[in-house]
Amino acid sequence: MRRYPFAAALLLFLAASLLPSFALAQRGHIVLLSVEQTDNPFAPDQGGTADLYLEIRPGTGQVFLDTFPLTKLDTQSSTRYANQVACSYAGVDCSRYDFLYTIRADSTVIGGPSAGGAITVLTAAMLLHEPLDDTIAMTGTINSGGIIGPVAGIKAKTLAAKARGLKKVLISSFAYPTELNRTYALELNTSGGLNRSDLNLSRLYVPVNLTGLGIDVREVSTLDEAIRIFTDRPAASTAIVPPSPPPEYTAIMRQVAQDLCSRRDNLAATLPSEDVANLSDGNRTSAFANATASGDWYSVASYCFGDVVRLRAKAFESLSQVERRYQYLQLTNHIKDFEQNLEKRNLTTLADLETSVIVAERLQEAKDALQQENTSNISADGLAFAYERYNSANTWSAFFHMESPVITLDQQHLRQACTAKLAETDERLRYTELCFPSSFLNEAHQELDLAQQDSNAGRYPLCLFRASKAHALADLFVGTLSVPKEKIVSLVSLKLAAVAAVIVNEREKGFFPLIGYSYYRYASSLSAHNPYSAITFSEYALELSNLDMYFPQQRGFFLVVEPAEVILFASGLILGLAVGLFIAFRSRRPAVRMAPRRGRPKGKRK
Repeated sequence: MRRYPFAAALLLFLAASLLPSFALAQRGHIVLLSVEQTDNPFAPDQGGTADLYLEIRPGTGQVFLDTFPLTKLDTQSSTRYANQVACSYAGVDCSRYDFLYTIRADSTVIGGPSAGGAITVLTAAMLLHEPLDDTIAMTGTINSGGIIGPVAGIKAKTLAAKARGLKKVLISSFAYPTELNRTYALELNTSGGLNRSDLNLSRLYVPVNLTGLGIDVREVSTLDEAIRIFTDRPAASTAIVPPSPPPEYTAIMRQVAQDLCSRRDNLAATLPSEDVANLSDGNRTSAFANATASGDWYSVASYCFGDVVRLRAKAFESLSQVERRYQYLQLTNHIKDFEQNLEKRNLTTLADLETSVIVAERLQEAKDALQQENTSNISADGLAFAYERYNSANTWSAFFHMESPVITLDQQHLRQACTAKLAETDERLRYTELCFPSSFLNEAHQELDLAQQDSNAGRYPLCLFRASKAHALADLFVGTLSVPKEKIVSLVSLKLAAVAAVIVNEREKGFFPLIGYSYYRYASSLSAHNPYSAITFSEYALELSNLDMYFPQQRGFFLVVEPAEVILFASGLILGLAVGLFIAFRSRRPAVRMAPRRGRPKGKRK
């Protein structure tokens, strides 16, 4: 240090200023509830508990999982998904942190889905710096929109929580608690088992009453409800706050709807009245009237599009095969020209991106419909759909002129966004297949395959859109499979509330999710008479409402930091500066010369 005082001072200064980053690491804990797995399907469930620890420290967005004993692969995927949901809920950029999850349990194998809700609660609470009540446990999956999904083995898990000394257990409000009917199970076990032709699952698993178990059991629907119970924060309003669109969107969408409905009316005027009357549907007519009255122009356009396709098919039935082939060739050339012009368009805004996706999808669907036709025997239905899908693409092109923030949409960023979404969706599908048969996910796989084909062909916006839809279909399956039919309407309401919150947040950032908002309004319109279709479009809306996250916005340099990071870094900076100056000052003081010793002069020893 004496030879290099300034270097030593600089090293100490840097060390002291960087030490606070280690102090930013947080550690938290929550109890997980589990069920012991056995090879005997007729054995009663045996509940257990596990401890989940989480350490959050500055990093690069990596998620680590350490379990003992072993863990299933679905636990790893479930943990990563729970982390994503928690980061979104807390509104934190988690790419600046690393997450170290540690699970310790007495059971032989740790399963993932039923712990998803608890993992999300712990992560979100730590990101929000909210301490958790350690006398509470929760069991439930975490689904898109922060919705807590149902799981099995609730009674056994609740009894395990009681045995551990906990005071409260949170379960999904969509759960349908059951327990094994041991008498019927023993009967099956001695006479054919699950292969019996007269197997009655409603007798095998019977409803269970949780109120007499000696522990408080609460139902929760959303992540927000669960966190408020864990942290004892006051409840928030559950009312849906409808997002408001820009006036420009309303004006353009009204024109799109009017164009489609005008085509419907004009076609209807050329057809026999009985053909038109046979196409009417009471529910659709009522929904159309409600959508028109409320100014829900996307829903109006959707209803009119369905009508105009059916009317166009009726009109094409009167054409000869020669006339249909002429229409076929003309339409094929028009689609080709349209696609070439679309590829040349320079995309600069989120509205451009979403409009190009909508237009490209409609053109592709028109092409697919034509390709499925036998050119020697062209059907009126296929030709009508392709014809009107092409017209719809033309109509939607009006949104290319809508104002929107400029974002970076060059080929490199579009390719990166497509690749990221493909990987994310592939992981979600693989996780889902660990829990459910892959045959249930055929539609999602088809969308993902199409997205991969779009990527290979350089159609990156369409790739992003289709991969997002595939992800939404996987979420739809996971989130609805175990929900009782009578609770679907409640689930739709929660999904719509989740979508509304995302859209409101996007609006606050300056973005308007054109597709997400349109699907949201259509899902709202469908909810009254077709809840299953409504929840599908809700999932689409949820997945497609934040596409801007994949693209950088063109703006000046800015640095986002947490207040605690600023305070700790500043403290370390001051401390390091003080230490460095002190060492530098000491090193520059003149050395004190020692006086020579007095005494006998040097010489030989006697």
